[in-house]
Order: sequence, then structure tokens, then C-alpha cells
Amino acid sequence: MSEVVYVLTVSGSDSSGCSGMQADNRAIHAAGAMPLNVISASTLQTPEGLHALNLSDAAEVEQQINALLDAYSVRAVKIGMLGNGAIVEAVVRTLEVRAERPFVVLDPVVCSSSGSALLDASGLEVLNERLLPLVGLVTPNLNEMPLLRVPESVAVLFKGGHAEGVECIDRLTLPDGRDREFSAERVETVNTRGTGCALSAAIAAFIARGNNLPEACARAKHLLHAALEKNRDRVFTGNGPALY
Repeated sequence: MSEVVYVLTVSGSDSSGCSGMQADNRAIHAAGAMPLNVISASTLQTPEGLHALNLSDAAEVEQQINALLDAYSVRAVKIGMLGNGAIVEAVVRTLEVRAERPFVVLDPVVCSSSGSALLDASGLEVLNERLLPLVGLVTPNLNEMPLLRVPESVAVLFKGGHAEGVECIDRLTLPDGRDREFSAERVETVNTRGTGCALSAAIAAFIARGNNLPEACARAKHLLHAALEKNRDRVFTGNGPALY
């Protein structure tokens, strides 16, 4: 019998099912792994945007992460929306005490696609000072990268989804300075909700399954591109997600 591969996500729950934890779970399943979830926030989202945001209690987030890491053989962690400094600090504490730390993929969710702030100033500061040194890969959007102080020891995947051109090119910069590019034809579709969440979660899943970082990025991009193609013309209520 094959062993179940676990990936832990720390992310917000999206009531519309398009982004956050829901997008993470779909991508992790599609990549052949099993998700474990700690919810950092509950959000009310509709096609009109973000209506309500309720952050989780930081102590509960810390308790849940520790319990899951103790109970399961977690090989990779995907971190998404955290919301505030207290929650970022809680995540940091859970990782700092681990003698054998899982590979951590950080999708630094600073604002929603509709422009609503999803991480406060204190949270961004703690993320830069204490969380980033603990991760293996960070996957910022173009508008998020200027806000980050990424250590030289951390790999960065610059996502090209918000750029222009017929090709969507993601560039991976490794700690040793080498670059790898992953290119796919841009899919013209409105159904792109949660693609950043899905990409980072799929990378974590492929890492957990034993792929090295460039392989995991390439496989995750291929998986997401296929999902975008599949749902190119699907009619959702509002802009929909990528389904596998």
C-alpha cells in the first residue's frame, strides 16, 4: 500500500469556495497529497468582493498547528493569509521549535484580488523579520515583492500571471543565484480566482511527494495551466476558480 503524503496549510477560508483554504485543498488533492488545515481567518466573499473578515485567535492557530505537526508526518507546509502580527508570531513559534522543520512554502497574501488589505502593518513586519528566514520558498505577486525583505537563503518564485504577453512566465531564483523559468501559453479566461493559492499549495504537495524545488514548480505550473484550460469557458456566478 502507498503511504499517504500530508501537507499542512495555514490559510483563510473563502465562503465562495474560490480561493484560500478551499483552493489549497483542491490543488493538494490534484497533486496527489492529503491536506491538513488550520484556518487563519473566515472570510465572506461573493462576486462583488470581500464583505467580511474575521481573524482566528492566534493562540488557537498555534495550538492547532502544533497538534497537527505532532500527530501527522507532515512533509511540507503551505502558508497563505495570516492577517495580523499575532497570528504571524504564532506560526513562527510553531516552526522555530521544530528540530526537523517541514519544507515551508509562503504565499505572502497582503491584499485580495479586489484590493482589500489582508495583512496589517505589524504582520508584514513580523513576516519579514521572523517568518521569511524559516521558509524554503516564497511566491509573491509582482505588487507584493517590493514589500518583502527576502533572505538570500530563501528561493523566490516570481509569478507572471499579472504580467502581459502571450506567454505566462514564472521565474524561480534559487539561493545559489541560479534562475529557472517556467513558461506556458497564457489562458484567456475570467476564471482565475485562487490561482496563486493553488500554485503555492501544489508546489508544497509536489515537494512533499519527493520532487526537488524546480521539479515541483514545473509540475505545479503544468497542473494549474491544465485546470485553467479546462475551465476557460465555464460559466460561474462571477469569476470562478480553476477546477481540476
